[in-house]
Amino acid sequence: MRCAVYIRVSTDKEEQKASLKYQKELFYRYIEEKGWDIYEFYMDVQTGTTGKRINLQKMIEEDQAKKFDIILAKELSRLAHNGELSYKIKNLCESHGIHIITLDNAINTLIGNTNMFGLYAWMYEQESQNTSNRVKETIRTRAKKGLFKSSNPQYGYEVREGTLYVRDDNTSSIVKRIFEEYLAGSGRQSIPRRLYNKDISTPADLAGKKNAGDKWNDLTIKLILTNPHYVGDLVQNRSTTVSVTSKKRRQVERGNQIIVKDTHEAIIPRDVFDAVQQQLKIRTKFITAPKKHLFTNVLFCYDCGKGMWYRSNRKGYV
Repeated sequence: MRCAVYIRVSTDKEEQKASLKYQKELFYRYIEEKGWDIYEFYMDVQTGTTGKRINLQKMIEEDQAKKFDIILAKELSRLAHNGELSYKIKNLCESHGIHIITLDNAINTLIGNTNMFGLYAWMYEQESQNTSNRVKETIRTRAKKGLFKSSNPQYGYEVREGTLYVRDDNTSSIVKRIFEEYLAGSGRQSIPRRLYNKDISTPADLAGKKNAGDKWNDLTIKLILTNPHYVGDLVQNRSTTVSVTSKKRRQVERGNQIIVKDTHEAIIPRDVFDAVQQQLKIRTKFITAPKKHLFTNVLFCYDCGKGMWYRSNRKGYV
């Protein structure tokens, strides 16, 4: 029997790394006792609620190519904390004649022990949901105390002991510049272009995010212009995940958001922030379709070089 061994831990903390080593030793002993062969170890450091794990996906692909006979896991939760994903793996194995065995003896398709599969799949998903609910409640409690709870602070700020502080660099002046230029009439396309031309680092780049680009864009500018943290208020719980098995997020109604005023130093005065919100509504509400006019695409923008066109609500060319 060729064995594919799947090992997973949720985080890269030291105790979890020790668990990886311990799980590996368990499988070496188990496979040696059975007289089977190891095809490959597949190891992921990621939550079990998602199927987007590199080595899990690799194992599934090689399952379809029938490169092994058995999938071994310490328990079903190592493969998945998600009922839908659990059944997907089970159905794939059945269609390709591959067995699943867990070392806790809960699942062993080699001897027909599959009656409890559905129950275990449901139990592990519920366990993940309960854990998620406890984490969310802890975060809500911290937010109500005026403590910043997100992993990354807003551009222009840093976090020290749960409180936002203005960064000791030029980022706060960039935030002020964005607000000033927007109020002066610049759009959410021309502002990011000028920032890029000045080689100013993007928020994602500054935060060290994976695949962070060096180009500012319309959405980044909008997120800065609409963020109430810049007036010194903490507005948290603005969005939440749809469920423990989905990374999609939905917006939380204003009445259910957690708002604590004057928790940190403001970068933008309230009257300026309010004026920008009003402009955002006006510009969105009265945007008209471009109409051909005498100088359409004859006049060119000094900043970007593109052809200009007439907007009646602005009584001029843009």
